[in-house]
Order: sequence, then C-alpha cells, then structure tokens
Amino acid sequence: MRRARRRLMAAVGALALVAGFVVPSSATAASTESGLWWFDRGKIQEAHDAGFDGTGIKIAVIDSQINPDVVGLRGANLTIDEPSYCVDASGAPYSTVSTDFAAAAHGTRVASMIAGTGEAPAGGAPVKGVAPGAEVLYYSSGGVIDDADGESIECLQPNGEAMGDDRRFALDRAISDAVADGADIISISSGSTTVVSKGLADAYAAGVVVVAGMSNEDRVTLWPAGLNGVVAVQAFGEDGKIQNGSNGKPNLTDDVVVAAPGLDLLLPGSPASWDEQEIGSGTSFATPIVAGFLAVVKQKYPEATGAQLIQSLIHNTGTKGEHEPEWNDSTGYGAASLTGMLSVDPTKYPDVNPLFDTEDPYAQPSVREVNEAKAAMGDGGQTVAPTTQPDADAPQAQDSPLAPWLIGGGILLVLLVVGGIILAIVLTRSSRRKTTEQGGNHGR
Repeated sequence: MRRARRRLMAAVGALALVAGFVVPSSATAASTESGLWWFDRGKIQEAHDAGFDGTGIKIAVIDSQINPDVVGLRGANLTIDEPSYCVDASGAPYSTVSTDFAAAAHGTRVASMIAGTGEAPAGGAPVKGVAPGAEVLYYSSGGVIDDADGESIECLQPNGEAMGDDRRFALDRAISDAVADGADIISISSGSTTVVSKGLADAYAAGVVVVAGMSNEDRVTLWPAGLNGVVAVQAFGEDGKIQNGSNGKPNLTDDVVVAAPGLDLLLPGSPASWDEQEIGSGTSFATPIVAGFLAVVKQKYPEATGAQLIQSLIHNTGTKGEHEPEWNDSTGYGAASLTGMLSVDPTKYPDVNPLFDTEDPYAQPSVREVNEAKAAMGDGGQTVAPTTQPDADAPQAQDSPLAPWLIGGGILLVLLVVGGIILAIVLTRSSRRKTTEQGGNHGR
C-alpha cells in the first residue's frame, strides 16, 4: 500500500481568504432567505425539537478575535478565554474580544454557526446555530488582528519566533489548552504551516475530535486540516456542488474527509455595521457545522468516544443510511449527515480513529507523540489505526448532487451591504488519504 508523505511547499499567511462584492438592495431579501438553505437541508431543527442541541458537550473554537455582543450571540452559551494568544509590538497580549469588524468578523461568524441563538437584527433573518445547547469555549490564537493604527499584526512575538518559553506556536498551545479545559470537540477554521503536533497529540490522547477547514484552493494543503487524524472539511452549496478555487477548478484534494454546507450562507455583521448580515462562503463555515453535528450526536450517545464519533461520521454520510465508507478527492467520505449519525449508536464501531496513519514516518503527530501524551495524562485517549490510499476506481463526485450538505473555509463573501476583507491563507501540498482499516464494518 502507498503511504502519504506531507511536504511543505509554500506559506503565505494564516486564516482565510475573504473577498466580496455588493449585492443590490433589491436582492437583499431574496439573498437573506436563500442563505438559510443549509439549516433546513440538514434537518437541524428536527434534532433540536427531539431534544438534541449539544447540551452538556463542550466545543472549543480557535479563531480570530470575536464580538460576543453581535445579534445572534447575545446570551449564547459562550465561554471566552482571555487574553488572546496574540501580542502587540510591546509584548502586551490582545484581548480575545473586539468590536472591530476586520479583526473579529471571521471568528464571530464561525462561532455563530455553532452557538447562534436565532435572534435576528432589525430587518434580518434569524440564524440559529447547529448546537446552541453546547458550551463553546472560545480561544483567539491567530489570523490577522488590526491594531489601533490599522496595521496588521500576526499572532507571533515581534521577532517572529514561536510564542512562549516552550517555543510553541499559538495555535498549538491553544489546542492543548482547549483539551485541558475539557473540550470534547475542537473546531479550527484557519490554516497555516505552523507546527501543531503537540496540541494534536494532546487532543488524541484525551479522546478529543479535531475538525478543521481545508483550503479553498484545489490541491493546496493547510495545517491542521492536512495533518494526521484530523477531520478535514470541504464546502458545498445548495446545488450540491463543491466550491471552485480562484482558478475556476473544483476544489479537489487528497486531504478531504467529509463535506458540509459552506457556500452562500447567511452570516452576521458587515463592514458597515454589526447589525447587518451578509452572504458568505468557505470551508471556514462548513467546519463548525460538522463540529456542531458531532456535538449533537455526542449528546445523544454520551458513551461514544471521539474515535467512535469519527467512525460514525464517515459511515453515515449522505442520505443512503449506514454504509461502508468510500472515499474520493471531492467530498471525501461524503456529505456529513446529522440525521444519519443520530440514527446509529456510534458505540457499535471500533474505538479507533480511522483517519490516523500509524505507519507514515513523516506523520504529524506521530504514534510516539500520542503515546507520550497519553503517558503524561495517565490513561484514556483514542486508539489509532493505519490508513491506506483509496481505491483507484473510487467514485469522483464533485459534479453530483450532495445531501444533506457541504461547506468551505472562508473564501468568497457576497456582501449584502459592502466590503470584503482579505485575512490570509495557506498552503502545502500533500499526497494522502483515504480508506482505513477500521475493524468490523470497514471500508476498502
């Protein structure tokens, strides 16, 4: 069998590409309503009505700064970690909270996909999160933060070195802190090429699921989405097609695990006002949807381990019910399905992370790192199993309808009001993935 080797190719920043154009005011109402397609398609309200909204589960979101006072997050089950991991030129840490749109829009919108209360601004439409009952632990560890002078400051020390005496980068430390704070699931809608192996090893040792947005550009790999054991999320639209990159080609990749709604979604805030709404797209918004799904399933099946939740995720995609996983480079194992996962008790699956490659000597994190983290914690954690490449004749589904959904990492924003902001995004190339020896009902 072939094994994947991840090679660093290029790095151009951290977080997400956001571009936009103005939608005429006459189109606002129609655009607003159409931006809620994903909530209905995923039958999320049905799950809430049945009593499953993520209550009792902790989801860590690691992103930019956040504005918790935006309409739709007021009163949300949100615990904000202060201060930010980012520092200014003097070394003083930034606050995790900001009302500056450029600094806080991305994180505010990502958190709203999980924790949104359904409250709407005047003239707007209600945006309810996937798991509003879950506690969202929010950490600001990166991307770009604008200081008072309008300068963009990366989340690093002024000398560009890793943060802290342990020489670890902010995202890596934030993942470990989220694990220590009791997170069940970690959602990351940003990417870079900074090393996060220690954080991921801690997460796997504690049985925590890590969900991350893949690049919005085809054949480009971002970390942590492209790293070992991570649930990398693709984005698709109401028509069931995955997003295209800036070159107009479908966003195909060897990293994708599942797809979720991410194109043309209604989002809070605009450059003009936090009380306005915009239509936006990207894997950034698909990622928290998948994290929210897993939290809702974890609430219903509290005995399920993180590894078993991932098993259920890939065994119950689309609308065909439980099936043996089949992978392609368009949607991975398929469209994440909340109804599919809720209908199957995940404790029936092996307690093995099916995405973790134990044989690749270049894998990050490695088996050794996870075992060291387990030893430091005493016990517990996910069991890992080797990963193989997909069959050569695995179906390619980028042009076929997907159900219930797919999403992306933060690329084109169709503004209902104005604006657009470029945050920055990533890159490395890889060759991996996917079908896994899973035990029992396994894919091949």
